[in-house]
Amino acid sequence: MARAVRQTKVASIEQLSKNMKRITVTGESLMTFPDGFDGGYVKVLVPESLDDTVARSFTVRGFDTKNFNLTLDMVAHGDHGPAARWASNVSIGDLVNIQGPGACKRLNHDADWFLLAGDMTALPAISVNLELLPKDAKGYAVLEVISEEDRIELNAPDGVEVIWVIKPNPTALNSELSDTFTELPWMQGQVSAWVAGEFNTSRVLRRYIRHERKVERDFTYISCYWKIGETDEGMKAAKRNDIEPW
Repeated sequence: MARAVRQTKVASIEQLSKNMKRITVTGESLMTFPDGFDGGYVKVLVPESLDDTVARSFTVRGFDTKNFNLTLDMVAHGDHGPAARWASNVSIGDLVNIQGPGACKRLNHDADWFLLAGDMTALPAISVNLELLPKDAKGYAVLEVISEEDRIELNAPDGVEVIWVIKPNPTALNSELSDTFTELPWMQGQVSAWVAGEFNTSRVLRRYIRHERKVERDFTYISCYWKIGETDEGMKAAKRNDIEPW
């Protein structure tokens, strides 16, 4: 069954960093939007052509239940694909149709320490996860961004070390993020790992976490949000056809 569509309007746009935007939408349709989905996602129906739209996922950064303002953080880099074009060109007052929200994927707080990794597509969800950690939490967050100007302020516990990896060309095949991640000292006790981003990098980290470190699934969230050289549909097909379930 198709999800109901909520019509909203762009209320504000904020440039969080060189390549990251924060877009807030509002409207009466959000009066029934549920609270507690920070870090989850909505589907935004973005233009694909003059006559057609396609659904693309964007992370819920926050929801103001009093004023019915829904805040979405997103990468706005270039114009490759309908989602990137929309994010780069959206204006205040534009009508935006959304569906959702979809499920939040959170760290398992029963763990002794925490390990997060992702590129800029995962940065909004990682930001939420860091904010929700206990103040005495410890661990690492390895974050890949396009430029030094994309390092944003994070509300992370003092015991969680944030490590920034700069990758000017997001579509280049290199392993700096995964190398940095796998070279981190492994702490004592049960870890909760959260990884998302590009398909190939996420697969490398999935193998490391689940097979080399043998972390149980209850303490992992590993996913891919995009794939180098593929459309959104191509990435989803690759994910479905992967030999190991995500």
